[in-house]
Amino acid sequence: MKTSGLSLDQAPPIIIPFKYFLTASLFTIAAGLVLAIQAEAVFVSRWSPLALGITHLMTVGFLAQVMTGAMIQLLPVLAGSPIPAVVTVSRIIHLSLLAGATLMALGFLLSHGYILGTGAGLALFAISFFLLTLFFSLTRSGKRQASSIPIGLGWAAILPTVAIGIYMVLGLSGMVEIDHMPQLTTIHLSWGLLGWVGIVLFATVFQLLPIFYITKELPGKFRDYSFAAIVILLSLFTLSHYIDNQLLEFSLPMILGLFLLLSLTLFQTIRTRRRKIVDMTLVFLYTGLVCLGLTVIVWMFGGNDLLIGVLLLGGVCMTIPIGIIYKVIPFLCWFHLQSLLVKQGKLSSRLPSMKHYIDDEDTKRHYILHLAAISLLVAATLMPATLARPSGIALSLSSLYFFKNLLAALLRFNKQQQAILEE
Repeated sequence: MKTSGLSLDQAPPIIIPFKYFLTASLFTIAAGLVLAIQAEAVFVSRWSPLALGITHLMTVGFLAQVMTGAMIQLLPVLAGSPIPAVVTVSRIIHLSLLAGATLMALGFLLSHGYILGTGAGLALFAISFFLLTLFFSLTRSGKRQASSIPIGLGWAAILPTVAIGIYMVLGLSGMVEIDHMPQLTTIHLSWGLLGWVGIVLFATVFQLLPIFYITKELPGKFRDYSFAAIVILLSLFTLSHYIDNQLLEFSLPMILGLFLLLSLTLFQTIRTRRRKIVDMTLVFLYTGLVCLGLTVIVWMFGGNDLLIGVLLLGGVCMTIPIGIIYKVIPFLCWFHLQSLLVKQGKLSSRLPSMKHYIDDEDTKRHYILHLAAISLLVAATLMPATLARPSGIALSLSSLYFFKNLLAALLRFNKQQQAILEE
């Protein structure tokens, strides 16, 4: 592991990322339960209230929790600038996102405009507060500014995502009249999944590969120019819905092509790393990148929107973050305990290896469950009457196992911490 250049002493308390990640897994358990109970009704249309409810359980509930929690943890370490009052700030963001995602999902599932609007307002507050925190931390940082560029670009892409989302919520609540809801939904999803999630995920992977897998550093200009081009192309794609210009319609294929190029770069970088050991966290990453390629293929051949959504949300946007979490959490457990030993002056004491906190076999079992859930979800878009309910059950079981692994890691950390303090 390469830790030179990292400000590990700036890391916030370990309970912060655990809190976000555990909560995120609960939302995917809920998404699976909704799907299992309502079954094939979810797959009637991507516009159905059930489909929208599950989508926002996954995006605002899972992805927003994971990505804000990860940024609060990693930003001080990568950029060398601590977040002020990090415990209080993280608690406000976490609770606001928790309430916002829950109410938004309920609003969609119950077709209740007031509940939906309240949830959207809370989610807007949480994201706005986080963005202010992010901006403050990045501008204060005098270190590793190269990592700030892709992070900033990715989180800047959430601004149009949220703005369009709030506008659509006002339309669904009857407060404004919207005549072009399908166009707005496409733009909203494009900025959210390709801009925000796509850029932040790839930027994070690029940053962590040299640290955890001893790969070579990826060229900073290639990375930054690619992410900047994606943001520009997303802006052109947005304009293409309002300006009759065929050239602008090529912006989306170019975005997908850039992500494929970035994926190939990641594959090549991992293939040429110094240590050739393949662990399950890399398998999660490989699977997510393969699902991205399948998404592009399905889109090129005019596949149905639900299939594309399942591949993108479940196959890519769930799988890659889970792999990152399984790599980062054991290191954080080990690092925080090592720091405690140093503070206690117990330099002769030894800690268990990082594999003690999340066992490889547990990661492998979760991968099998996760792959089964994604496969069933993909198949359910083609045979909803037969496979919708099993796919929901599989998603809940997979997410429950993820929750169990994270909780076990936290309990092992607490036990080890207590033992150090009592020595």
